[in-house]
Amino acid sequence: MSQLGYDKFLLVGHDRGARVAYRLAIDHHEAVSKLVVIDIIPTAAMFQGFGDVTSGLKAYHWLFLAQSDPFPETMIQGADNGKHYLEHTLASWTKKKTLEDFDERALDEYRKAYCSIARIHSTCEDYRAGAFLDKAYDEKDLEEGNKIQAPMLAIWGNAGVSAESLQNKSEGPLEIWQKYAQNVRGKALECGHFIPEEDPEGLAEALIPFLLQD
Repeated sequence: MSQLGYDKFLLVGHDRGARVAYRLAIDHHEAVSKLVVIDIIPTAAMFQGFGDVTSGLKAYHWLFLAQSDPFPETMIQGADNGKHYLEHTLASWTKKKTLEDFDERALDEYRKAYCSIARIHSTCEDYRAGAFLDKAYDEKDLEEGNKIQAPMLAIWGNAGVSAESLQNKSEGPLEIWQKYAQNVRGKALECGHFIPEEDPEGLAEALIPFLLQD
């Protein structure tokens, strides 16, 4: 961002982009004026939540993809070069459990972007880093009280990965984020994980006023 001429900026991220965003907000708090994360909870909180059948089934991929190379890569590529796993995952994370909210042109791009051994491997490497690096960073920051300082909005789908993983827990997404951020509010939408595709109007209604507010 500095190379583009922006020393301070609003930051919005979904899924893996949201993980990059909240880590950036912790490590470079002077650069982030506001932060929005969409359908995630902190990485450490995800791993801490695998204590019941519901959360384990909903977020099994966190443990599957982090297994040693080449086990998950081989399993995924073996079913139509990754297409079966990709489409199953996309559908299962929506509230309707179908692909109908995705534009077919977008799905074609997702298939092109994912269905190769190098890209499948890169995906697994990301989850391995989450298990062995990102989780440790979160735990260290939590222990030291190093919180997100920028005003923050957490948005999640009530049938998304975060909410469904936590449905049998005493804390929801907002309560968890309050441990990691000094000033955070939360908003649940009637959809699954892919909020921009499933409920773009609801996302805009939550996002725009927060970003424009002084």
